[in-house]
Amino acid sequence: MGAVIDSNVFIYAAVEDSEYHGSAMGLIHSIDRWIVPTIVVYETVWNFKKLGFSNEEARELVEQILFDPRASLVDDRGYLLEGLNLLQSLSLRHYIDSVILAIARETGTLATYDKKLRSRARKLNVKLLPEVVE
Repeated sequence: MGAVIDSNVFIYAAVEDSEYHGSAMGLIHSIDRWIVPTIVVYETVWNFKKLGFSNEEARELVEQILFDPRASLVDDRGYLLEGLNLLQSLSLRHYIDSVILAIARETGTLATYDKKLRSRARKLNVKLLPEVVE
């Protein structure tokens, strides 16, 4: 099964003391094909910076994502305008999530812990992983 992977899945998997670390690790290992929008890579690195990761730590983690045989990097240029369309009444602050959602809508499955993004995905009948987030 393939799924678009949101940056928070990679972040929770990388941060051992995060609330969803175990769940994120299990989720990553259960997905056969990781669909990784390039915007997710940027967002992941940005969050690594905010969490105090060194450049070398961030590089190692990004290499693990990019060179994993399950990873398919998605050129998200074709989804940039669709992301704006999906914003509807939301502020531009939700643009990145809207681009990710546009890709997930096409592929059918989204892996994320972001509750607002999950809610938006449900409205578009996108399958969610994990199925339940507590």
